[in-house]
Amino acid sequence: MKTHILVILSLFFLNSLKAQEKSKDTLFFNIDKYYTISPTIIPNLSKQTYPERMVIEKQQMNQTKTNGYIFFVGNGFLTKGLKPKKVLSIKNYIENRKFYFDGKYNRIIDKWKLKDSLTDKYIIYFVNGNEFIQPRYLEYHSYYPIGKGENAITNKIKDTLFFKLDSYYVYESKITPGSYLIEDSKGSEIIFFEKMKTIFGLKPKKVLHLKEFVRHSKFFDENKFVKLDYFGLSQYLNNYEVFIIKNNNEYLHVNTTTVIYD
Repeated sequence: MKTHILVILSLFFLNSLKAQEKSKDTLFFNIDKYYTISPTIIPNLSKQTYPERMVIEKQQMNQTKTNGYIFFVGNGFLTKGLKPKKVLSIKNYIENRKFYFDGKYNRIIDKWKLKDSLTDKYIIYFVNGNEFIQPRYLEYHSYYPIGKGENAITNKIKDTLFFKLDSYYVYESKITPGSYLIEDSKGSEIIFFEKMKTIFGLKPKKVLHLKEFVRHSKFFDENKFVKLDYFGLSQYLNNYEVFIIKNNNEYLHVNTTTVIYD
């Protein structure tokens, strides 16, 4: 009797998964040599040297409006016989402001929006002649930083976030002056803001409270043991110029980073 119940439950579970997969619509995209990079299509990508990769990326940058390109790896199968009603331009689809980070000036794709509104939402195929490639792995890669070390070029087309220094949730480290911690940074890994320079006399249109910003973000989950995704939040904030307002006239331009303690 128990065996029959387990079989029925297993079949129900498998049918539920199939039903969920069938509920997704399918999108077909073209292969764009200036926007779509894939070892499935060009198998010798790993043999490219760093200078060679930089030459290719400079050519790509002249063709794209955002700061990067799509990189995908196929699932290992080449499908044939599909008859898509429409094949979309992956470049035009991605270069849509609904995928950008919030703000007026950003030309930076928010990978979390892309995941929610594309890879998690649709079944995707790339059209390569009469073959259709379903990606096992798909990401948006930024061109930046260009080069390495202190001379690396970073993306300057960013919007700005201003956060109020409230001395409770955001406070200066007693051990490392010039570094500012947040109250949710606890445990072996913490996120902090490192002061780069002080600017006076800015006039921000909007000032945010960091506690509300963090606690209502996708990076904070009250129900988890480790409530804050430190690395994710740091990645997100690094797509903006971030200022901490020390007083009405003093603005600390900061860099967001994480550190892990043993």
